[in-house]
Formats: sequence, structure tokens, C-alpha cells
Amino acid sequence: MAKKGHFLLGVLVGGAAAIGATLMLTPKTGKELQSKLVDLGDDLMDRAQDYYYLASETAADLKDDAKQHMNRVHDYASDWQDNASDIKEQAKAQFDEKTADLKSQFGDGLEVGQEDFDDIVIDGKSAFGQAKDEAVTAASETVQKVTTEDE
Repeated sequence: MAKKGHFLLGVLVGGAAAIGATLMLTPKTGKELQSKLVDLGDDLMDRAQDYYYLASETAADLKDDAKQHMNRVHDYASDWQDNASDIKEQAKAQFDEKTADLKSQFGDGLEVGQEDFDDIVIDGKSAFGQAKDEAVTAASETVQKVTTEDE
């Protein structure tokens, strides 16, 4: 945008210089020359004001458009946040309701404190090893029963 403005200013100044040089080099009386230069200056001033007003209006329009888009984005974000909060509250209410149902079915014995878990320690590797051993024993017993029944 700035490059276009500099280019436009260069064209205007160059054009004014060219017209001024042409008017000065052509044979005219001093009063005619002065009147043409004043008219030319007025025309250039009017054009410059027109471009200034056009640029100001365009900038104001762009600013208004940006504000509208930002307001729309803000509204979408607020709506999304409200919806997320509503969903969270509904999920919490459903969770609390289901928990209350389970408590009513199984009694208040479900309340377990941390101290209830202190004496229970399970080593995962040994527990799975024991389960594997039991499965192998059961499988071999089943194979023996099947083979004895087939004989």
C-alpha cells in the first residue's frame, strides 16, 4: 500500500513538474502563465484531497469490517464455551445420578478410604505368573481327561 502511495505521489509531482516546465517554456504572457499555474495547483490540491478522502473512507470501511468479523468470532467462541459448559454440567449431573443409584443398590459400604488399601499389595508379575501356571495345569489336566476318554 505504501509503495502505491509513493508511486502515486511521484506521478503527481512529476506530472506537475512536466506541466510547469511546458507552460514556462511556451510563449505566453506572465498573467496567463500565473493563472494557468494557479489553476493547475488548485486541480492538484483537489485531486490530492479526493485521494485522501477515498483512502480515509476505505480505511474506515476496512476497520468496520474487521470489527464485525471479530465480533462474530467472539460470539462463536462464547457460544461454544457456553455449550461446552452445559455439556460438562449435564455429564456431571448424570454421573452423580448414576453414582447415587449405585449407592442405593449396594448400600453405603462402597465408601472406601485410603486406609482400606494399605494391607493389599499385589505384585503384577507374580499374579500373572500364578494365573499362567494355573491355566497350564488346567489345560494339561483337560488334555489328559480327553485322551483317557478317547482310549
